[in-house]
Amino acid sequence: MKNKKYRNKLCITASFYLLLSLVACKQRDDYPVFEQKEPVVTAPEVIPTDNEIGTLVKKIMDKTDIISIFKLDSTTTLADGIKRTHVRYVNKLNQAMSMQILEVDISKSNVKVAALSPFDDYLFTVQTMADMAKYNEGRSGGKIIAAINGDVVTSSAPTGSFIFRSRLLKTTTTTATSNTRPFLGVKKDGSVFVGNKPSESSSMDAYNLNDLASLVSGGTWLLYKGATVASTTTTVQANTALGLNADKNYLYAVVVDGGTNAFSVGITYSDLGKIMQSIGASDAFVTNGGAASVMVQRIENDALTGGVSWKVVNKPVAAAGGSSANGIGFVVK
Repeated sequence: MKNKKYRNKLCITASFYLLLSLVACKQRDDYPVFEQKEPVVTAPEVIPTDNEIGTLVKKIMDKTDIISIFKLDSTTTLADGIKRTHVRYVNKLNQAMSMQILEVDISKSNVKVAALSPFDDYLFTVQTMADMAKYNEGRSGGKIIAAINGDVVTSSAPTGSFIFRSRLLKTTTTTATSNTRPFLGVKKDGSVFVGNKPSESSSMDAYNLNDLASLVSGGTWLLYKGATVASTTTTVQANTALGLNADKNYLYAVVVDGGTNAFSVGITYSDLGKIMQSIGASDAFVTNGGAASVMVQRIENDALTGGVSWKVVNKPVAAAGGSSANGIGFVVK
């Protein structure tokens, strides 16, 4: 009898532990499954409604096939003689695009164009465009209203020629044997021109380096004396370009974003040349492209700094944009 009671007690104990093990092995209904990640939800971008097509965008739409679907045209007067237009559109390949255009009336006596150098110094190094504008304003002779990146960087130096505050710092693209690299020149009297030529067989307007207060080189010709300069490069990327009209009284600075398919895929040299020609440029070239393509705009009362700052108005891959070895500033005196 005693053994029977013991066996019953042993069976009850074993059953109890078996039940506990079954309960412990059962997964809770609310237990997270770490292998199943939460789906990433991206809010759709909302483009403000703006059906008013401005003068520059109308020229592009009338004269080229660049804009397939118009999305946005936002034009702002930054200062007397300087306007910025932000254009959003879908290109002929059904891809999203974003472009910034500065239209600068250089015939106005209060407007001038000047080369910018990192830290407002004569040594070769690099700096973001917002900081470069900040450092250069003190000796600019006015307010730097906007600025764009300059030449391609090679070992922290501009690749082409560079004249900063009338000091000749580099002359690799203004010699007799190497004069096919384009540049923007500003004479000491303030007049602006595009120098050099696209090929050795092309004619070239004479210039004297000693007459220049600023010179910033570029990399690729787009237009020369009103004619398209053909390019075999089909790379689609962000690009910065400068264009001067035939009368030399309007300068156009264009920054096309690239590298983000949902926002702006980028542009080829060929299509960028069509845009520059349609808006009125006669001579035009690309300064640099990719992550370095940046346009900044002066903000008088920045809520973050409590003073003057320069905001990146386009959308480079990195928020501040890549650092540059020089830049071009648009100054109001």
